[in-house]
Amino acid sequence: MTAAFLAMQAAALAGAPPVTSGNWLIVCDYRAQCHALSQVPAGGDPTLYPLAVLRRTDDATVLDLPINATIAPGTRIPLTIDGKIVAELVAPGRAAGLSLPFEGKLAAAIRRGRMLTIGAGEHLRRVSLTGVTAAADAIAHAPQRPAPPPATIEATAPDPRSPRLPPRKMLEKLASAPDKRCRPFVTRAERLDAQHSLLALDSPCTGSRPYVLPDKGDAQPAIFDDGVPTGGAWDAAQRRYTAILPPIGASGCGTRRAFAWDGARFRLAEERLVAECRRATYEVVTYRAAVHQR
Repeated sequence: MTAAFLAMQAAALAGAPPVTSGNWLIVCDYRAQCHALSQVPAGGDPTLYPLAVLRRTDDATVLDLPINATIAPGTRIPLTIDGKIVAELVAPGRAAGLSLPFEGKLAAAIRRGRMLTIGAGEHLRRVSLTGVTAAADAIAHAPQRPAPPPATIEATAPDPRSPRLPPRKMLEKLASAPDKRCRPFVTRAERLDAQHSLLALDSPCTGSRPYVLPDKGDAQPAIFDDGVPTGGAWDAAQRRYTAILPPIGASGCGTRRAFAWDGARFRLAEERLVAECRRATYEVVTYRAAVHQR
């Protein structure tokens, strides 16, 4: 077994960070469904290397290939590996890509190859195949398991009233608490439910600090699962407090977290690893809870 395959086994079982195999990044979601994302090789031009994805469906591995949006629908596109045409594709139009079964002669050619080329001339795009064999084996043999029973969150119902704004003295007290040198603080307020509002205090020194303000009583620091995220904001339409955590190590573009309000604290409702963001956005759900509104 290759080192990448063994690392992938551990990642699928333990929810570990993404694993790199050559010019491919392998990541698994909360159901142990695994994806491999093509990466731009060292010194490569990102505009010439669009995002290709190897992913496991219920019973097969599929290769998702991007098609240049400027290619007219119905245009025949050569698919070349190391200078040899191995297939001819038909552009679907509408900037849509194509999903090909990763099997038979095409899969064998990709495993042997070094560079896959899509199109020709000004429409030519490339996908490095370095590491694709280990990535494909890891995805094909990753242990399949049913999604674990999700945690349940009983979220509060929305309230159409305007949020409560803090009295001046309360605001001054909250603003002076972290650091008097960082005044003035700017407030934003959102209605959470019938009894609570969310107050954001912004400072050039400390960033955004969320407080929960009950209709009666003083504002208290908001409580979150896994600590207070920085740079987050309340999305009233989705009824989620969302934040992006910075990436760990060199892989990925951070982690997007969404929290639901249950009347006492913000509970983690969903976590998405932003595995690619430089050429196209590709997110993998690594955690999801069942949220019910009371």
